[in-house]
Amino acid sequence: MLKNQEQAGVKFPEISPDSEFHESKWWSFDSEAYRNFLLHLMVEYDASDMYITFWEVPVLRIEQEALRTQWALKITDGILSDFENLLLHDEDIDFFKKNQAVDLGYSLHWRRYRINVSLQRWHIMIVARLLAEKVPTIDELWLPPILKKLSHTSWWIIFLSWPTWSWKSTTLAAMVEEINQTRYKHIITIEDPIEYVFEPKKCVFEQKQLWRDVTSFASAMKYAVRQRPDVILFWEIRDPDSVRYAMSLAETWHLVLTTVHSRSAEQAINRLVSMFPTDEQPQIQNHLAENMIAIIIQKLVKKAKGRGVIAVHEILLNNTPVSNTIRDNKLNQIDNVIFTNRKYWMQLLDDCLVEHIVNWDISLQTALENARSQWSIKRWLEQLWVQFS
Repeated sequence: MLKNQEQAGVKFPEISPDSEFHESKWWSFDSEAYRNFLLHLMVEYDASDMYITFWEVPVLRIEQEALRTQWALKITDGILSDFENLLLHDEDIDFFKKNQAVDLGYSLHWRRYRINVSLQRWHIMIVARLLAEKVPTIDELWLPPILKKLSHTSWWIIFLSWPTWSWKSTTLAAMVEEINQTRYKHIITIEDPIEYVFEPKKCVFEQKQLWRDVTSFASAMKYAVRQRPDVILFWEIRDPDSVRYAMSLAETWHLVLTTVHSRSAEQAINRLVSMFPTDEQPQIQNHLAENMIAIIIQKLVKKAKGRGVIAVHEILLNNTPVSNTIRDNKLNQIDNVIFTNRKYWMQLLDDCLVEHIVNWDISLQTALENARSQWSIKRWLEQLWVQFS
């Protein structure tokens, strides 16, 4: 639901009638200047996203809330068409005409944005995401320390998961930056689009963009091995070929970082296995048991005090019980394996939420809204209350 900015404690600046962006100045409107103004506004208010759609004022997502800039000029088809021409190159326009949607990376005034252009009700819609000013580190993002240790492994597959808009790409970038700062390696990234542009420190980088530098994730991974990489990051597991190539690269002593859409470690494994025909699934389970080192589930939740969000995690690390559970197709036991291995850096999402409640990082209501099981949250809190009292 879109909220008024006053309800969220955010006050956007008013635009005076003398401003070039006031609606009364539509006859002398400069689309390029307005685009730059809106992108700069995202930086000024630390908005994670901006929505630009037909006959609506621009909407900024701040503190997980979508807030209307009620003072702004409503977006017309003419403005949307101008924005499209300003943002898209010729090859992007061709791709958009064919697929009716396109993703791209965009830079303006030293800041980087991820842009999605699509259609809704026969009108163009643009969604912009503001990326961090520089590639963040694991420490700066307050991510679990185990991610730093995982970044120093020499091979295996690491899966990062949760639905879109949960900082997955930022977390992966932080893991790659950890390698960049500490190890002398060759890193290939295969992205759609390229988001963070890495500055080589100790590592050599190749950053490839889907549809511009490579035709598919699978083909890029197939030929990547000939370029003698040590680390390969590709954006998303989308089909069986992606899974096969990822496992093949891990088996040949490469560290593979990638993402898969799921809400739990168990669901992630189920999703990967279910991509294959029934007769192939036992073989895929064996490959996963041998080549996967971790599944990290990540979600953003609102902080209890002050502005901002905090990342919460479910962490599955591969060990003998995990491997056996995957091979034997007893995935319903994954949660129990995580629970019994908590001293080895594993954790369930709900346990992480409880820890943040106890530390006053998030509210009980926020935890319940984001829990896999509200009952487990309440059970843990009851046990802690008895223990404290």
